[in-house]
Amino acid sequence: MTAVSEEAGGTMNSGWSAEGESKALRVFGGQLKLFRELAELSREELGRQLGYAPHTIKSYELAQRIPDAPTVERADELLGARGVLKAAIPLLEEAQYPTFFRDVAKLERKCVRRCSYETLTVPGLLQTRGYARALIESHVPGHADDEVERLVSGRLERQGLLVREDRPPVHFVVEQCALERPIGGREVHREQMASVLERLRLRNVSLQVMPTSIEEHPCTDGPLVLLEMPDSRTLGYLEGHARSQLVSDRKKVAELADRYAMIRTQALSTRESMQFIENLAG
Repeated sequence: MTAVSEEAGGTMNSGWSAEGESKALRVFGGQLKLFRELAELSREELGRQLGYAPHTIKSYELAQRIPDAPTVERADELLGARGVLKAAIPLLEEAQYPTFFRDVAKLERKCVRRCSYETLTVPGLLQTRGYARALIESHVPGHADDEVERLVSGRLERQGLLVREDRPPVHFVVEQCALERPIGGREVHREQMASVLERLRLRNVSLQVMPTSIEEHPCTDGPLVLLEMPDSRTLGYLEGHARSQLVSDRKKVAELADRYAMIRTQALSTRESMQFIENLAG
């Protein structure tokens, strides 16, 4: 899997086709079912030992949902699969994300600081299940039901970054209109705003609203993400219409960082932003 930097002028690609990925997930589901039956366990019994309802085990076996790595590891041990199920963990982790985002998702899990600017929607790291589902279901062309489930689960799994043990600082600048748009309907929107407020109570998470009244600012080209890595590198990420660019050139990254620093001075303060979101939440 190769990340293509901005200077190469390409998009990021994992090398997996959607068809090949779907087949691989069905193979994993079939293996899980086979080992369960060899162990003479019903879905109810395996679910009880793993802490899940029977319909969840069924959805894993039918490739409608993707189990997380700890679940796969426990299932491998319980069913005596001898590492066969665990060998699929890297594939399952990749399949949770759209192809163009997978390299960034890997980097994001390792970053020590993350800053981002969002233009049209609540950032994925702050989305509720209902809000994320409404967004993903609005995609054209439409996703199959099992693909919707995979993408929603992947988006929610990313949110582990916010509560990671080392609590990396995560900062957002979000356009006012992105917060105001009632994606999913009024009730889903109110729940989403209440969830954002809950996340902002975490010590390592902060958000600033960019008011629509600001006439111009240096990030009108679109969303951006800055990832500070453990080796002191900072990487930039730009995205739009399912195309993405990972920027590694130091000069280019410095320019993106300067833009981000500027919009932070133009946005509402964190206190003012909290008050704005509280009003949206009712």
